Amino acid sequence: MKDLSKPLYSLTVGEYMELSKEAFAQEAKKLIVNNDEISDKSNSNSDIIFVEDVQQLTGYKKATIYSKVCRFEMPVVSKRRPLTFSRKDIVNWLKEGKPSVIDREANDYLSKT
Repeated sequence: MKDLSKPLYSLTVGEYMELSKEAFAQEAKKLIVNNDEISDKSNSNSDIIFVEDVQQLTGYKKATIYSKVCRFEMPVVSKRRPLTFSRKDIVNWLKEGKPSVIDREANDYLSKT
């Protein structure tokens, strides 16, 4: 679609679908590039990361990260200052759909006994 000055309500279904596909393709390219940059950083850096790195990975604010750690909702290596995280654990946590850490630990404990 070339005419960007056309109001949204006057688009045909075909024009709207074409515009949506273009917008989706642009956003997908951005996500792929960002994911590649994160992968490159994770390969070059050690597994231990700090709050600022977790902010970049998750998009959370510091207060949210501290809150999730306190409520056992986010995996953490050390709760002392400074908070330390495992990059691999955070990425797995994000991929699994952000499950509660305490539930996982309880299941591990119950499966051992």
